[in-house]
Amino acid sequence: MSGMRRAPRDSSHGSAVAWPPWILVSIGVLAMVVLLVIAASAYRAPGSGFDPVPPGPPAMAVPIPAERASSAGQSNTEGPAPALPGLSPRRTDPPSPPSSASATAEPPTAAPPPRAPSRPAVPPRNPPSASPSAPPPPLEARYQVLQTFPGGFIGEVSIRNASRGDLGWVARVEYPGGRVVTAWLEGVTQGTFSDRRGTLIYRSGPDLAAGSSVLLRFHIESAHPHPASCAVSGRSCIGV
Repeated sequence: MSGMRRAPRDSSHGSAVAWPPWILVSIGVLAMVVLLVIAASAYRAPGSGFDPVPPGPPAMAVPIPAERASSAGQSNTEGPAPALPGLSPRRTDPPSPPSSASATAEPPTAAPPPRAPSRPAVPPRNPPSASPSAPPPPLEARYQVLQTFPGGFIGEVSIRNASRGDLGWVARVEYPGGRVVTAWLEGVTQGTFSDRRGTLIYRSGPDLAAGSSVLLRFHIESAHPHPASCAVSGRSCIGV
């Protein structure tokens, strides 16, 4: 047995194939290039029509009323179309053609201002019947100068009672700076007089009868014949 020789082993089946290092590196580089080409072809850049939507709350879908029906009389059972984020829902109803009435309608004219309510006409009251002539004043007085001389003059006031009853009276004639020498009544009972710094004040005696007249005369010195004032019972004299 020991003298027998062993058959030589076939080296082609038992030993591993040895590759040079540069071949292994080339294979790795080639595999990486292939992977990069596959990844580039899978990625697509956004086109020109790409519109990024900013982040925000999703838009609410506008519900379509269930009462809207089709022309055949059947109700529309389709649900509302989902709204995309960032896009507002659009109305799908076809626009109604403008009516001829609205196209040819004229602009409204301005309304007239409101009128104030008319008041009922009040019948005019019958004015009191005016007398044909106003009643004459109770006393009428007229002034005149009867005579002038150096240093003085004689004046006269005619007094008439135009009322229907007897009246008393008071005459007042003013001569600034003058002096009353005396005063008297012609043909009737005398009254009383006083001189207050050129002012003659004469009070009648008995009352003057209705419709009658009396003459008051007086002597004045150091004064102008035209008096500053003349009145009988508050009524101005005529002729002053």
